Amino acid sequence: FAFPITTGMSFNRTLWRVTGAAIGTEARALMAAGKACSTFWAPVINLARDARWGRNLETPGEDPTLSGEYAVAVVTGCQESPDDPTHLQASACCKHYVANSMDSSTVAGAHWDRNHFDASVSARDLVDSYMAPFQACVERGHVSSLMCSYNAINGVPACADGWLLDEVARGEWRFDGYITSDCGAVSDVYNNHHFTATPEE
Repeated sequence: FAFPITTGMSFNRTLWRVTGAAIGTEARALMAAGKACSTFWAPVINLARDARWGRNLETPGEDPTLSGEYAVAVVTGCQESPDDPTHLQASACCKHYVANSMDSSTVAGAHWDRNHFDASVSARDLVDSYMAPFQACVERGHVSSLMCSYNAINGVPACADGWLLDEVARGEWRFDGYITSDCGAVSDVYNNHHFTATPEE
């Protein structure tokens, strides 16, 4: 398949849905053959806000509306099969929730990486830009999974943010799927963000 950043440039919802459907069909076939599970950690719908971010090619682009439309099309294509409308064909996962556009960077001698980064985002930009694709993914795409990100947002690690995970995703958006963390993101809450007093808190 084409990279999502390339596919996003087509502005073609049908192409996005067909791509998701092909992935979902292959996933179901491999699962039925005992060669894979049917949970896919995709699509990445973070905004491509910095040209230095190494994962820009995994996203559909920098625009919140385009990214939300892409998420809806890919997720519905992946999860819904016309042959069996009552079951998930494969489980999609919109990631990385939220404001995650940092892998590793050194600026003026200061080093930042995704496991320690605290994104400083205004409330308006957070809601209007960074969260909008995820809202579309949940409310219209009916995604079965969200992945919380490594970074903190305004001092609170994404995977420990009750407002993001409970009040907004589960409360306002009515998300009823499962939330998974990025690999090691839960341990980052204590080890790297020092948000809790103990690892078990």
